[in-house]
Amino acid sequence: MIRAFELAFSQTFGDARLRAVLWQSLALSIVLQVALGALAWWAFGAYVHVGWHWVAIGLHWLGAGAIVVLALLLFPASFGIVVSIFLDAIADIVEGTYYPELGKARGTPILTMVWAGVAFLVAVVVLNLLLLPIYLVALLAFGSGAILFYALNGWLTARLYYEQVALRRRGAAEVRAWRKANSGILWLTGIAIVLLGTIPILNLIVPVVGTAAMVHVAHTLKPPRGPGQPFNPPA
Repeated sequence: MIRAFELAFSQTFGDARLRAVLWQSLALSIVLQVALGALAWWAFGAYVHVGWHWVAIGLHWLGAGAIVVLALLLFPASFGIVVSIFLDAIADIVEGTYYPELGKARGTPILTMVWAGVAFLVAVVVLNLLLLPIYLVALLAFGSGAILFYALNGWLTARLYYEQVALRRRGAAEVRAWRKANSGILWLTGIAIVLLGTIPILNLIVPVVGTAAMVHVAHTLKPPRGPGQPFNPPA
Protein backbone atom coordinates (compact mmCIF):
# COMPACT_ATOMS: atom_id res chain seq x y z
CA MET A 1 0.00 0.00 0.00
CA ILE A 2 2.82 2.41 0.84
CA ARG A 3 4.40 1.73 -2.54
CA ALA A 4 1.04 2.43 -4.21
CA PHE A 5 0.93 5.92 -2.69
CA GLU A 6 4.58 6.56 -3.58
CA LEU A 7 3.84 5.76 -7.22
CA ALA A 8 0.63 7.80 -7.10
CA PHE A 9 2.31 10.94 -5.76
CA SER A 10 5.23 10.58 -8.14
CA GLN A 11 3.03 10.27 -11.22
CA THR A 12 0.56 12.96 -10.10
CA PHE A 13 3.29 15.58 -10.17
CA GLY A 14 5.54 14.01 -12.80
CA ASP A 15 3.08 13.14 -15.56
CA ALA A 16 1.76 16.08 -17.58
CA ARG A 17 -1.44 14.18 -18.44
CA LEU A 18 -2.21 13.52 -14.79
CA ARG A 19 -1.34 17.09 -13.84
CA ALA A 20 -3.94 18.31 -16.33
CA VAL A 21 -6.58 16.12 -14.68
CA LEU A 22 -5.34 17.31 -11.29
CA TRP A 23 -6.04 20.96 -12.12
CA GLN A 24 -9.56 20.11 -13.25
CA SER A 25 -10.33 18.02 -10.16
CA LEU A 26 -8.72 20.68 -7.97
CA ALA A 27 -11.10 23.33 -9.28
CA LEU A 28 -14.12 21.09 -8.71
CA SER A 29 -12.91 20.12 -5.21
CA ILE A 30 -12.62 23.79 -4.22
CA VAL A 31 -16.09 24.58 -5.58
CA LEU A 32 -17.64 21.66 -3.68
CA GLN A 33 -15.81 22.55 -0.47
CA VAL A 34 -16.93 26.18 -0.65
CA ALA A 35 -20.48 25.04 -1.39
CA LEU A 36 -20.50 22.75 1.66
CA GLY A 37 -19.20 25.58 3.85
CA ALA A 38 -21.72 28.09 2.46
CA LEU A 39 -24.59 25.65 2.97
CA ALA A 40 -23.55 25.01 6.55
CA TRP A 41 -23.25 28.74 7.23
CA TRP A 42 -26.66 29.46 5.70
CA ALA A 43 -28.27 26.70 7.76
CA PHE A 44 -26.68 28.03 10.93
CA GLY A 45 -27.79 31.60 10.22
CA ALA A 46 -31.29 30.55 9.21
CA TYR A 47 -32.07 28.47 12.26
CA VAL A 48 -30.11 30.12 15.08
CA HIS A 49 -31.81 33.28 16.35
CA VAL A 50 -31.12 34.76 19.76
CA GLY A 51 -32.61 37.98 21.15
CA TRP A 52 -29.57 39.03 23.18
CA HIS A 53 -26.96 40.67 20.99
CA TRP A 54 -23.90 39.46 22.89
CA VAL A 55 -25.20 35.90 22.97
CA ALA A 56 -25.87 36.04 19.23
CA ILE A 57 -22.31 37.25 18.60
CA GLY A 58 -20.91 34.44 20.73
CA LEU A 59 -23.03 31.84 18.98
CA HIS A 60 -21.97 33.09 15.58
CA TRP A 61 -18.30 32.86 16.54
CA LEU A 62 -18.89 29.34 17.82
CA GLY A 63 -20.86 28.63 14.68
CA ALA A 64 -18.00 29.79 12.48
CA GLY A 65 -15.63 27.43 14.29
CA ALA A 66 -18.14 24.60 14.10
CA ILE A 67 -18.60 25.16 10.37
CA VAL A 68 -14.85 24.92 9.79
CA VAL A 69 -14.74 21.66 11.73
CA LEU A 70 -17.87 20.37 9.99
CA ALA A 71 -16.48 21.26 6.57
CA LEU A 72 -13.33 19.31 7.44
CA LEU A 73 -15.38 16.33 8.60
CA LEU A 74 -17.54 16.40 5.49
CA PHE A 75 -14.73 16.97 3.01
CA PRO A 76 -14.59 13.22 2.20
CA ALA A 77 -18.16 13.66 0.96
CA SER A 78 -16.90 15.69 -2.00
CA PHE A 79 -14.47 12.92 -3.00
CA GLY A 80 -17.22 10.81 -4.52
CA ILE A 81 -18.38 13.44 -6.97
CA VAL A 82 -14.86 14.36 -8.07
CA VAL A 83 -13.78 10.74 -8.44
CA SER A 84 -16.93 9.79 -10.36
CA ILE A 85 -16.14 12.40 -13.01
CA PHE A 86 -12.39 11.91 -13.38
CA LEU A 87 -11.79 8.28 -12.40
CA ASP A 88 -11.71 6.77 -15.89
CA ALA A 89 -9.22 9.38 -17.11
CA ILE A 90 -6.97 8.91 -14.06
CA ALA A 91 -7.10 5.12 -14.14
CA ASP A 92 -6.41 5.00 -17.91
CA ILE A 93 -3.29 7.15 -17.45
CA VAL A 94 -1.99 5.07 -14.53
CA GLU A 95 -2.66 1.74 -16.22
CA GLY A 96 -1.24 2.94 -19.52
CA THR A 97 2.01 3.81 -17.74
CA TYR A 98 2.43 0.90 -15.32
CA TYR A 99 0.21 -1.86 -16.75
CA PRO A 100 0.22 -1.39 -20.55
CA GLU A 101 -0.20 -5.15 -21.08
CA LEU A 102 -3.77 -4.91 -19.79
CA GLY A 103 -5.01 -2.87 -22.71
CA LYS A 104 -7.73 -0.28 -22.41
CA ALA A 105 -10.49 -1.00 -19.90
CA ARG A 106 -14.09 -1.07 -21.05
CA GLY A 107 -14.84 1.76 -18.62
CA THR A 108 -18.03 2.53 -16.71
CA PRO A 109 -20.99 4.64 -17.90
CA ILE A 110 -20.67 8.20 -16.61
CA LEU A 111 -24.22 8.16 -15.17
CA THR A 112 -23.38 5.04 -13.17
CA MET A 113 -20.24 6.71 -11.86
CA VAL A 114 -21.99 9.96 -10.95
CA TRP A 115 -24.82 8.09 -9.24
CA ALA A 116 -22.28 6.15 -7.16
CA GLY A 117 -20.57 9.45 -6.27
CA VAL A 118 -23.85 11.07 -5.20
CA ALA A 119 -24.82 8.01 -3.14
CA PHE A 120 -21.40 8.14 -1.47
CA LEU A 121 -21.79 11.86 -0.72
CA VAL A 122 -25.20 11.33 0.86
CA ALA A 123 -23.97 8.36 2.91
CA VAL A 124 -20.93 10.28 4.21
CA VAL A 125 -22.94 13.40 5.08
CA VAL A 126 -25.78 11.51 6.81
CA LEU A 127 -23.57 9.09 8.75
CA ASN A 128 -21.12 11.76 9.87
CA LEU A 129 -23.88 14.12 10.98
CA LEU A 130 -25.56 11.30 12.91
CA LEU A 131 -22.27 10.41 14.57
CA LEU A 132 -21.16 14.00 15.22
CA PRO A 133 -22.31 13.98 18.89
CA ILE A 134 -20.48 10.68 19.38
CA TYR A 135 -17.37 12.16 17.74
CA LEU A 136 -17.45 15.11 20.13
CA VAL A 137 -17.93 12.94 23.21
CA ALA A 138 -15.39 10.35 22.08
CA LEU A 139 -12.90 13.09 21.27
CA LEU A 140 -12.50 13.57 25.02
CA ALA A 141 -11.81 9.87 25.46
CA PHE A 142 -8.19 9.81 24.33
CA GLY A 143 -9.00 10.82 20.76
CA SER A 144 -11.24 7.82 20.09
CA GLY A 145 -13.56 10.13 18.15
CA ALA A 146 -10.85 10.59 15.53
CA ILE A 147 -10.36 6.82 15.35
CA LEU A 148 -14.07 6.34 14.76
CA PHE A 149 -14.10 9.07 12.10
CA TYR A 150 -11.20 7.56 10.13
CA ALA A 151 -12.52 4.01 10.52
CA LEU A 152 -16.00 4.86 9.23
CA ASN A 153 -14.96 7.15 6.40
CA GLY A 154 -12.04 4.90 5.47
CA TRP A 155 -14.44 2.01 4.98
CA LEU A 156 -16.83 4.10 2.86
CA THR A 157 -13.99 5.59 0.81
CA ALA A 158 -12.32 2.25 0.19
CA ARG A 159 -15.57 0.80 -1.06
CA LEU A 160 -16.22 3.70 -3.43
CA TYR A 161 -12.69 3.90 -4.85
CA TYR A 162 -12.14 0.19 -5.24
CA GLU A 163 -15.52 -0.59 -6.77
CA GLN A 164 -15.28 2.24 -9.29
CA VAL A 165 -11.75 1.21 -10.26
CA ALA A 166 -12.56 -2.51 -10.45
CA LEU A 167 -15.87 -2.18 -12.29
CA ARG A 168 -13.92 -0.92 -15.28
CA ARG A 169 -12.61 -4.47 -15.80
CA ARG A 170 -14.85 -6.83 -13.82
CA GLY A 171 -18.51 -7.58 -13.32
CA ALA A 172 -20.31 -6.44 -10.17
CA ALA A 173 -20.40 -9.92 -8.58
CA GLU A 174 -16.68 -10.42 -9.13
CA VAL A 175 -15.89 -6.99 -7.73
CA ARG A 176 -17.83 -7.75 -4.54
CA ALA A 177 -16.02 -11.08 -4.14
CA TRP A 178 -12.59 -9.51 -4.56
CA ARG A 179 -13.50 -6.66 -2.21
CA LYS A 180 -14.62 -9.04 0.54
CA ALA A 181 -11.52 -11.19 0.10
CA ASN A 182 -9.26 -8.15 0.49
CA SER A 183 -11.27 -6.06 2.93
CA GLY A 184 -8.33 -5.42 5.25
CA ILE A 185 -5.90 -3.88 2.77
CA LEU A 186 -8.71 -1.95 1.08
CA TRP A 187 -9.88 -0.54 4.40
CA LEU A 188 -6.33 0.57 5.25
CA THR A 189 -6.07 2.21 1.82
CA GLY A 190 -9.36 4.01 2.41
CA ILE A 191 -8.18 5.23 5.82
CA ALA A 192 -4.96 6.54 4.26
CA ILE A 193 -6.98 8.42 1.62
CA VAL A 194 -9.23 9.99 4.28
CA LEU A 195 -6.20 10.85 6.44
CA LEU A 196 -4.67 12.73 3.51
CA GLY A 197 -8.09 14.31 2.97
CA THR A 198 -7.99 15.95 6.40
CA ILE A 199 -4.61 17.60 5.79
CA PRO A 200 -5.03 21.14 4.38
CA ILE A 201 -3.75 21.60 0.80
CA LEU A 202 -3.15 17.87 0.40
CA ASN A 203 -6.89 17.28 0.68
CA LEU A 204 -7.41 19.09 -2.61
CA ILE A 205 -5.38 16.54 -4.57
CA VAL A 206 -6.70 13.46 -2.76
CA PRO A 207 -9.22 12.46 -5.47
CA VAL A 208 -6.40 12.12 -8.00
CA VAL A 209 -3.74 10.64 -5.70
CA GLY A 210 -6.25 8.34 -4.03
CA THR A 211 -7.58 7.03 -7.33
CA ALA A 212 -4.07 6.45 -8.68
CA ALA A 213 -3.07 4.63 -5.48
CA MET A 214 -6.20 2.49 -5.56
CA VAL A 215 -5.42 1.43 -9.13
CA HIS A 216 -2.04 0.12 -7.93
CA VAL A 217 -3.58 -1.56 -4.89
CA ALA A 218 -6.24 -3.22 -7.07
CA HIS A 219 -3.52 -4.90 -9.11
CA THR A 220 -1.92 -6.44 -6.00
CA LEU A 221 -5.02 -7.98 -4.42
CA LYS A 222 -5.32 -11.67 -3.70
CA PRO A 223 -8.04 -13.60 -5.57
CA PRO A 224 -11.16 -14.47 -3.59
CA ARG A 225 -10.49 -18.20 -3.78
CA GLY A 226 -7.89 -20.53 -5.24
CA PRO A 227 -5.24 -19.30 -7.63
CA GLY A 228 -7.88 -17.16 -9.38
CA GLN A 229 -7.39 -15.14 -12.50
CA PRO A 230 -5.45 -11.91 -13.01
CA PHE A 231 -7.12 -8.54 -12.41
CA ASN A 232 -7.72 -8.18 -16.13
CA PRO A 233 -8.71 -11.73 -17.16
CA PRO A 234 -8.04 -12.60 -20.81
CA ALA A 235 -11.06 -12.44 -23.08
